[in-house]
Amino acid sequence: MAVCEIWDVRGRLDHPIDYAENPEKTANPRYSDTDLQAMVDVMEYATNQDKTEQRFFVTGVNCDVSTARDEMLITKAQWNDESEIVCYHGFQSFKHGEVTPEIAHEVGVKLAERMWGDRFQVVVATHLNTECLHNHFVVNSVSFADGKHYHDNKASLRLLRQRSDELCREYSLSVIEHPSGKKKPYALYQAEKQGLPTRDNVARQAVDEAISKSFTLKDFDRLMNEMGYRCSFDPNRKYWTIIGKGWKRPKRLYKLGEDYTNERILERIRENSYAVKFSKFAEPQKQVMVYRLKGSLKDAKKIGGLRGLYLHYCYRLGILPKNRKQNYARLHYLLKDDLMKMDAITNETRLLCRNHIDTVEQLLSYKGSLENEMAELTEQRKGLYSQSRRISGEEKEAVKARLSEITGRLKVIRKEVRLCEGIEARSDTLKEKLQVIRADEKEQQRKELMKNEHRRRSGRADRENELGGI
Repeated sequence: MAVCEIWDVRGRLDHPIDYAENPEKTANPRYSDTDLQAMVDVMEYATNQDKTEQRFFVTGVNCDVSTARDEMLITKAQWNDESEIVCYHGFQSFKHGEVTPEIAHEVGVKLAERMWGDRFQVVVATHLNTECLHNHFVVNSVSFADGKHYHDNKASLRLLRQRSDELCREYSLSVIEHPSGKKKPYALYQAEKQGLPTRDNVARQAVDEAISKSFTLKDFDRLMNEMGYRCSFDPNRKYWTIIGKGWKRPKRLYKLGEDYTNERILERIRENSYAVKFSKFAEPQKQVMVYRLKGSLKDAKKIGGLRGLYLHYCYRLGILPKNRKQNYARLHYLLKDDLMKMDAITNETRLLCRNHIDTVEQLLSYKGSLENEMAELTEQRKGLYSQSRRISGEEKEAVKARLSEITGRLKVIRKEVRLCEGIEARSDTLKEKLQVIRADEKEQQRKELMKNEHRRRSGRADRENELGGI
């Protein structure tokens, strides 16, 4: 059972190639260093190549693996290609335990040859680092034969899956004969896999809470409305729907799971009884320890600026303090929109606190220093690449070690630059959201006070009438 997918890559061409060729994922544990050297010697003699790495399950189709990036760039330059899409990155994943690394790689190479071999340059790499062996394909967006672009559309994806299934049948591997339904978006799949709150998870939490406190469908509707959801129980429609505040379109409740169909919701509400429920007496409260501290907090310096903004927003989201139990269903609808961005917001907050950045000027200054360091390291790396071609032995190993160190540092710098850019783009939005949230909370408090005052006055008027009647 092989699953295939492909998507376009915009930006740097070497990123997907580096990812696909990652030695930590493609290393073949069956070969010893002695065997590898012997094979390398034979291949160097047979192919007259400067470097051949049989240790990795990596193959180039219409290109050499060691120079794949340069060859793809030459093709682009030859046909004057300046499009944003630099290449396409695809994968072919096999069922756990069904295929060996050698067969998986052989199937991947044949698929690349049948799919793109007549017109495009492709790097095929088999990753062994997960339970399910899978192939990665890095396909040049421009054909070396005619300079035309590869079109990633539904027809091309169907053809890719069809040819993958044909190869699986040839190798007696299982095939998904009747695929059903739409697949879950990758971002949503990853969020649920990591246990992060998503729109569906939060909606389930709200529905479960509303059902647990409801005796009728009207109760359920009222409680859902309190949590920011509008329900539609239109008898002319087959499925009930909910729509959260800020959503663009409603969602059918049955899509949340088997326990959320029309019939099952009614059953769960009926299970709640009007009968008196017995519960344990309240447990004695734990003794609270009180500590007296010298001094005063009046003179304590408050954290403001960007740090204060992000820390307060993390508190609102429930990220801070740690291990805090947050009822996401009761969050303001503007906060719910950022639940799937919690990791990004957390990383941006850590950067601000780690570097004591409170103003936009400090942020831009820090970002500028990172970009200057990145430019210097990039120039150093270019020189070391040129140097490595002219030397050998221990000197070359030392240069490789330095190159690896520079590449690791560049990776960290690029990540921090992206975080700085995220803070620039997000900070104003966070301010606006917090202003709206505070205004809504004040309005809600005003309504609660008016309701309580109305009840108080109504109760007082009733008692006066009764006394007067007596």
